[in-house]
Amino acid sequence: MEVLRDVLSLDQPKIDQLKATTQNEADNDNPFENYLKDCKFKAPSNQDQSPLTKLKTLQETHSNNEAAISVVIPQLIDYLTQFTDRLSNYTQDLDFIKKKSNELQSLLEYNSTKLADISPMVNDLMIPPELINDIVKGKINESWQDNIAFITDKEQIYDKYRHTDHHDHHEDTKDSTTIAPKDFDKLCQLLDILKNVILERSKRLIISKIKSLRNHHPIPSQRLQTQLLKVQKIFPFIRDNNLSLALELRQAYCYTMKWYYKEYFSRYIRSLTILQFQQIDSQFALGNGLSTTSVSGFSNSSSLFFSNYLTTSATNAFYNKVSVTDEEINRYFQIKKRLNVLTQEDNTVMVSQIAENNTTKNYIEIGFKNLNLAILDNCTVEYLFLKEFFAINDDNHEEINGLLEQIFQPTFDEATEYTQQLIQYNYDIFGVLISIRVANQLQFESERREIPSMFDSFLNGQLIQLWPRFQQLVDFQCESLRKVAITTNVAKYGSSNATNNDPLTSPHELAVQFGKFLISFLTLAITHKLAIDERSEPLYNSIIRLRNDFETVMTKCSKKTKSPERFLTTNYMYLYNNLQQLHLQLNMTDSSTQNYDFNSTENVNTDATDENEDDSGVPLIIRETENHFKTLVEAFTRN
Repeated sequence: MEVLRDVLSLDQPKIDQLKATTQNEADNDNPFENYLKDCKFKAPSNQDQSPLTKLKTLQETHSNNEAAISVVIPQLIDYLTQFTDRLSNYTQDLDFIKKKSNELQSLLEYNSTKLADISPMVNDLMIPPELINDIVKGKINESWQDNIAFITDKEQIYDKYRHTDHHDHHEDTKDSTTIAPKDFDKLCQLLDILKNVILERSKRLIISKIKSLRNHHPIPSQRLQTQLLKVQKIFPFIRDNNLSLALELRQAYCYTMKWYYKEYFSRYIRSLTILQFQQIDSQFALGNGLSTTSVSGFSNSSSLFFSNYLTTSATNAFYNKVSVTDEEINRYFQIKKRLNVLTQEDNTVMVSQIAENNTTKNYIEIGFKNLNLAILDNCTVEYLFLKEFFAINDDNHEEINGLLEQIFQPTFDEATEYTQQLIQYNYDIFGVLISIRVANQLQFESERREIPSMFDSFLNGQLIQLWPRFQQLVDFQCESLRKVAITTNVAKYGSSNATNNDPLTSPHELAVQFGKFLISFLTLAITHKLAIDERSEPLYNSIIRLRNDFETVMTKCSKKTKSPERFLTTNYMYLYNNLQQLHLQLNMTDSSTQNYDFNSTENVNTDATDENEDDSGVPLIIRETENHFKTLVEAFTRN
């Protein structure tokens, strides 16, 4: 047994060592686990063991040892061998990883150095796929315009590369950033395709918006313009890349708007035609409505004169007129309430629905102002839109002027025809003069809005119609004065002593009527936005003509009195007092000076004989008329 123990080296220390090893590897599912369990035995005491028991124990131990040697030990050897091989492989892998890491580090440093030169070119030439998709399929709105800016910038950058030979790769090239890549031609083709897509989609958008004005349910032009202004960068892109297409689109817009405004204003003019107007015929003449003249009798005499200015239809309308009262005729010569159309700050245009359903009697200046103000407002809107959206170059004032004239010319023609119909058979001399002042104010307003000259030319065409008609009506009023019956009847109203019928102390009824007429004329004479040369206006000479014909009638009437000089003094003094009151109103009322520049040097009378130098701020026509009657009063008083 001792020999066996020596062979197996199963001394007690080794057995303890084997147990310890087995315990440490128990968790690793070691193949020695079962063997070690079998080796755990308690040595019997010498006192309790018999030789047979010891032999049996030794035999079991010997059997276990042989099993371990034949089964466990080879497996352990294989396991250790495999472990050693794996450890060797892992060591080789770690060496390989370390080597690759060094290579990658070197490559990274190399690429970082190279990309420092290449990345600017990549950023210059790269076109993101998301942007391409947005250009092709995105909705055209304000944010979509960023694509246009991107493509425009890319085109400028690409031009820098196009000017270099991208096939030349000499090593001595100093500026490597300008050398284009080999596939630069394909990038240029892509850029051209994207430009064409933007052009095509922009063209279709503009055409669709223009066509919407001609739909069965057309949209207002202001809404169309608002929609296009939200994407106003598309037209400059079309202009810069395809000028002929840009001109065609703009011309298509002008043709459409020409039709649009013609239709719109045709309907509006029909609405104004339905508007109820105060009928002013030949009965509203100086000398009519007095105690010595009947409406019918006076009208017959005046019609013989004015038939020279009327067509056959107008003459028939003249004889079919409705008689008016003396009070209506005398009330007509006072136009204070009618001046609101010139002084009101609210310049809102009367809409067609109100015009068609308005039962209030209006004068002709209402229709004239609303139509021409509506045209001015639309010209303003159209001018601003053409300037902001369809501009071809920066200095486009004359160009826009031509486009506006092309768009609005049919409208101008219809408005001019409407004005002709409005004044043709009307004897309202104040309405014609107020319309002239409205045209002057609109000219000033168009200049303030910086509207091109085409609208000013249109208003000049309106004035060419109004001034001759005004002159005809002045002739009519002068002829009416010459037809007045020569009497000494004093006014039934308007004097300080209504019960006094003495023609030498009370004003003549014609003087009272002419005074109202003259004050109204002079009030309208100064309703200018800017100072003008008053003598150049037909109104200046017209007042002198009317004044001379009135004085002729007064001279004839004075010869039927006991004291012609006193009669004339009384009547001229009455007119002089009225003019002084008007003078005081001009000096005291701020509202009377808001439409006239009384301090302008153009209004100062430079005549050295003018006695009222302190009143040089008062309009010339008022000063001269006042001085004229003052001179007459002084002359007849001395006599």
